[in-house]
Amino acid sequence: MINITLLDIIKDYQTGADKAVLIFKNKYNVNDILEGWHSGIYEQTGKLVDEGLYFYAFHGIGLAAHFKDKIVDFDFAYFPEPRHDGFDLWRLTNFIQNQRNKYPDYNNKEKIEREFNEIIENGIIAKPKLENSTTLYFFKDTLTTEIINEAPRKNNNNSQKKSQTWWKKLLGYK
Repeated sequence: MINITLLDIIKDYQTGADKAVLIFKNKYNVNDILEGWHSGIYEQTGKLVDEGLYFYAFHGIGLAAHFKDKIVDFDFAYFPEPRHDGFDLWRLTNFIQNQRNKYPDYNNKEKIEREFNEIIENGIIAKPKLENSTTLYFFKDTLTTEIINEAPRKNNNNSQKKSQTWWKKLLGYK
């Protein structure tokens, strides 16, 4: 049996986002799929079943893409070029919940959150500092050093320490 980690799930999520973007780029010959939607090249919602997209819905700065075996809901971040490989806890949790049979070890939201916080603390993922703010995380090795925002990592450590202290007091631990 293969031991699947949250990092493997993130990569699967990113692969799904890549697939959705490529479907639109190839079918409609566009570089920026959000611009294609805003320009009226295709509808906000629809189906591209022949391409493997059973339903899609553009929203704000993102896309929900329904494939036969998964649903990937992702947003774009602008570096200034659009990127779609970002993720956050909410998006990953929904991605996992839509594939409970594929990821049975991740049916516990607390486990997902704990592991997500661990990969932040370990410096594997980070939020970029961008002119147009984003709530998305990216693999740190895909970001240039000058745009890595270390604040969430530091804040996360502090809030976790406070939380542990609170629980210790509540339960009478020293």
